[in-house]
Amino acid sequence: MFDSILSFLETNPDWVNWAIFTLIFVESLFIAGLFTPALLIVPGIGALAASVGISAFEITFYATMGMIFGDSVSYGLGKLVGNKLFEWVPSDYHGYVKQAQKFMKKYGILSVALGRFIGPLRCVVPFTAGSLGMKPTIFFPVTILSAPTWTSLYVLSGYFLGVAFIEYFNYALIGLILAITIYTVYVDPMNLREDKKND
Repeated sequence: MFDSILSFLETNPDWVNWAIFTLIFVESLFIAGLFTPALLIVPGIGALAASVGISAFEITFYATMGMIFGDSVSYGLGKLVGNKLFEWVPSDYHGYVKQAQKFMKKYGILSVALGRFIGPLRCVVPFTAGSLGMKPTIFFPVTILSAPTWTSLYVLSGYFLGVAFIEYFNYALIGLILAITIYTVYVDPMNLREDKKND
């Protein structure tokens, strides 16, 4: 079955490109990104891209565009909400916003680039930057210049290990399921443990 999927993707490589674009786009959106374990899936899509003959540049380009577009939407939402963000953002996520605000006050412009590498801040910083009134002439150049660094790190790590990933696909799939399970249990992005306490 897996061989037939690979054969299909070899003749339809755009499916892989748009899959990684969509995944990283959603992962970059405010709040939605908190529920998207892209770090666990992106290297796998990079490996898949290598196995079906997509170039490293092409798959990284689509991933980078997904991040830039996602960041842009989050930034635009932040601009729209402005100083009323705590009225607009559900109370369960106020902590993330406050953390992002502190981070941005500490690192300024660099926070847009550095936030990509710090868990949930990745999807919160662009929104917060917009709400705090960061100028587009500052936000977009930093985003455009820093996005390829993150996407290259995660996409290409899978891409260049693609042969090994495909060869041991069954083991990799089991590992991926375990990783997602551990992520869900310990990070608890949906606050399931909190809900149980309140019952």
